[in-house]
Amino acid sequence: MRILSKFVLSSFIVLGLASQPAMAADSQKMDKVLVTEAFHSLLYLPVYVARHEGIFNRHGIDVPVVRSAGSGPTALASVLAGEAQFSVHGPEHVGFAQERGGNAKAVSAIANSAPVWILARQDMAYSVPSDLKGKKIVVGLAPGTSNTLLKRFLAANGLKDKGEVSVTEVQNGSELGPVLAGQADVAVAYQPQVEQGLAQGLKLIYAFTEDYPEYAFSTINTSQRMIDQNPDLVARFVGSIRDSLQVMHADPEIAKAVARKEFASLDAVVVDAAVQRMLENKVYPPGVKVTEEAFKTAIDMQKYVGNIKTEMKYEDIVMSVFADKLAAAK
Repeated sequence: MRILSKFVLSSFIVLGLASQPAMAADSQKMDKVLVTEAFHSLLYLPVYVARHEGIFNRHGIDVPVVRSAGSGPTALASVLAGEAQFSVHGPEHVGFAQERGGNAKAVSAIANSAPVWILARQDMAYSVPSDLKGKKIVVGLAPGTSNTLLKRFLAANGLKDKGEVSVTEVQNGSELGPVLAGQADVAVAYQPQVEQGLAQGLKLIYAFTEDYPEYAFSTINTSQRMIDQNPDLVARFVGSIRDSLQVMHADPEIAKAVARKEFASLDAVVVDAAVQRMLENKVYPPGVKVTEEAFKTAIDMQKYVGNIKTEMKYEDIVMSVFADKLAAAK
């Protein structure tokens, strides 16, 4: 109890720093931190914007590199081992780590809403889900989110896989190929594949962002040790993400320019369109709070596919005090 009381007291003292205008980088000591991400993705653009636009620096944080770990568990493992200070991935991995004895928390939203869309050939008529009867659908491998969303969509609309529709699973990122080659009718995809498909003549027929506007798809996560020992740094990091999201929504051209730098091998028009759509669909949320509704949606999705069989409680996995303090300071 003594340690917890110390944290609660110190967190409310230092959180005031994050709610004030950011200090100039040269007026305070810079904390160098390592951020590990599940993979390099447009979904994590708020981190890249904070880095490229000097937002981290204005909060006294130096992020020399964002390192791709290859998976959520690996990214979080680096944090728990003390090699990295923050990780980016779904909040469910915090729960999985806790089940194995790891003590971590999700402290900030970064990708909200379900970032998955359904594309079809231009000549395929579509107005209601029943129009998918008899069609060939291509989707990423299970238990990926796009696969889960498709299964729930088909079940909710009375469409049975291998009966009324034909579903083929492929490696994530290759969903467009069979449709563009005329071997399938529909593709379920993430960004930037969605904009690549549209650029090549496909049409958008469904957005899962409409079904799941509150979905904690990806969060900023850190260890309980970091929270206890350096709550000021955690507060400033969350404040940086808040400022980054505000910049992205206020000036989408800044977000697009950073995305083009981070994904230079992709067509710039495709990148710009992907960022614009995710801003409009609130995949990049307007604030940093991981809401209980968004958390529940994410966990329920994992339960649906059997990844989670135990109870994962919001208060055990999410620490909202940093986001709450920022919101209260407005």
